[in-house]
Amino acid sequence: MLNYQETRLVKDTIPALQQHGEHIATVFYKTMLRDHPELHNYFNTVNMHTGKQPHALTQLILAFASNIVNISELVPKLERVAQKHASLNIQPDHYEIVGKYLLRAFSAVLGPAMTPDVKMAWTKAYWVMAKMLTGREAHLYRAFEAWKGWRKFMIYRKTNETVGGNIVSFTLKPVDGKPLPTFLPGQYITLRITVPGMKFVQLRQYSLSDAPSHAHYRITVKRDQGTNPDYGRGDDAMTVSSAASSASDSSIGSIQPYKVGVVSNSLIDEFHEGDTIELTHPAGSFSLNTDMDNNSMPLVLISAGVCVAPLLSMLNTVVERRITRPVSWIQASRHDAPFQAHVEKMARNHPNMRTKFFKSRLSDSDVLSYTSSFDNDFLSLTAEDLYLAHSSAEYYICGPEKFMLQAASHLRRSGVKPERVQFEIFSVGSFEMRPDY
Repeated sequence: MLNYQETRLVKDTIPALQQHGEHIATVFYKTMLRDHPELHNYFNTVNMHTGKQPHALTQLILAFASNIVNISELVPKLERVAQKHASLNIQPDHYEIVGKYLLRAFSAVLGPAMTPDVKMAWTKAYWVMAKMLTGREAHLYRAFEAWKGWRKFMIYRKTNETVGGNIVSFTLKPVDGKPLPTFLPGQYITLRITVPGMKFVQLRQYSLSDAPSHAHYRITVKRDQGTNPDYGRGDDAMTVSSAASSASDSSIGSIQPYKVGVVSNSLIDEFHEGDTIELTHPAGSFSLNTDMDNNSMPLVLISAGVCVAPLLSMLNTVVERRITRPVSWIQASRHDAPFQAHVEKMARNHPNMRTKFFKSRLSDSDVLSYTSSFDNDFLSLTAEDLYLAHSSAEYYICGPEKFMLQAASHLRRSGVKPERVQFEIFSVGSFEMRPDY
């Protein structure tokens, strides 16, 4: 651990990190990838070009420096990072590489401010964080048991979930025919495919969109039509993704060509039933714990667009296991609502389930302008829709950033305590829910 003087030295770098943090992160990724191009095989190409990953890394470093004397405050964020690292099969050796190039970037950008004492303090601080992550990741790997690394799956079924065919579900069966491990509803897998014209393999994380099964998994993918880079999951971890400040930055020498929606469009257009892909073991901290179910606790599931996937896994699990707790399903979409017929059919057969569907531009993309129609639709929800009279109600929200912020704001104004609300963060580096929302 760090002594008092070392913690002070780390905290004293916060102003410089606030000013130069994203430059440090960009230098870090550039030099590390230049010397270790094989690490591109762990990275999300989209996040290299959008500039989100330097921001995410900067925020993680700043959070760690700010809480260096109260590390427990970082546990939820580090848990998300550890889960993502485990889903990508990140190993302790990777931390050696990251530490080397991160500290080198600190020195390159901060210059004389990076004195030997400051460098030593940050070296120790980095390894405190690294050991927290590797320890948690080792625990996750042990829980994965026999499934280590990548496993081949066959696309057993492709199903269009909307009229236009822009949201497609893939039912996946293991090629080895062995039973699949269960998972917590809400978790995700990492998918790896080879895309023609791309030098490195492409990785994306997709939430599982059905109840756990030992025979198959299902993911649901939205075609990216240019408004949102690969509308899947993000990667807000140090060693998960690389990034640059912009796609035109001539200083970024080894980044592969940028293609909008390269994975989502390839999956929908070029992968067919019978084809194979590779997955890692399910992971993720956003999940419904069905082992501790209390049938008197209402469950409120709020989603938008394709972000319905992890909440549908929760809903299907509740229905399949005949859990009798009250459920309120609230779903926004810009056009067709995926799985609406399926959800409405379940609601007809379960009197303790209520549904609400409405249109919202915010369900489609983080970058669309705010529109009052969302507020009006959400305000139309009754106290009964949200189970506001029940102090034990649990809320799970998944959608684009603005959607989640508006939903959270409405719940806060309605008196819902933050500890009863969970959020799934699909985007990288752009949304960090505060304790007070």
